[in-house]
Amino acid sequence: MLTIPGPVILDLNTQRDLLTAEGAAAAFQCEKLHDPLKKLFSFSQKMQFPVVSTRLHHQVMPMNTPMNSHAANGPARIICQPTTPGYQKMPSTTLRRRQEWPLDCRTDLPVEGFRHFQQFIFDLPNLNLFECPRLDRLLSESTVGVFIIVGAPIEYTVRTAVLGLLARRHKVAVVSDCLGMWDPYEGDMALRQIESKNIEWLTAAQVVERYGVIPRARTTRLLRAKSRATHSNMPAAAKKNSGVPRGAFRV
Repeated sequence: MLTIPGPVILDLNTQRDLLTAEGAAAAFQCEKLHDPLKKLFSFSQKMQFPVVSTRLHHQVMPMNTPMNSHAANGPARIICQPTTPGYQKMPSTTLRRRQEWPLDCRTDLPVEGFRHFQQFIFDLPNLNLFECPRLDRLLSESTVGVFIIVGAPIEYTVRTAVLGLLARRHKVAVVSDCLGMWDPYEGDMALRQIESKNIEWLTAAQVVERYGVIPRARTTRLLRAKSRATHSNMPAAAKKNSGVPRGAFRV
């Protein structure tokens, strides 16, 4: 369906309820994720890398999750309710050109892909991102150079994303300093499980270093596009005297 030769950022549940100290389900030492995430998304905005984001929608936390284990006899915890600030994504992870997809069972996606939008934000019915039909279709049918995974929680959504993408024969990289966990023990167990798979581990700084160089072919295309735009805006007399051979901008 979509063919993207370069990297795609897979941004999992970077919401206030998970990544701020006052959030209803704050990740362990969540404040350490803020600067690397900001750096990575600023870089993605600059390089115009496609971003696929997920956002938990009115999530009822089961009693057997690590964050609720101390309250087994109390009421279930509800996080990421749309009417609360905790539902909102972190400001640094929201790009200007974005499209939000509501929580439904449809599978339609725009045929033009990321041509008009840089970021797609999908609402999730639960912690398993593949139970969102529209997102499952996008991840299953697209051809991508590499999915670069960030977000939380490692014990659930991140682990499911890694294993699911590998099963769909995608190349996967994980940004180690942009991952959040609810429980250090459970998170470490999840990390051990995905570390044994054929994935690459990077830091936000290493992502910037590796993908910060624009390939020569892409640079040539950008220069040609800029030349076309400049030439099309020139007055007729200026075009005549510009010394540009006829058809010089034809691809």
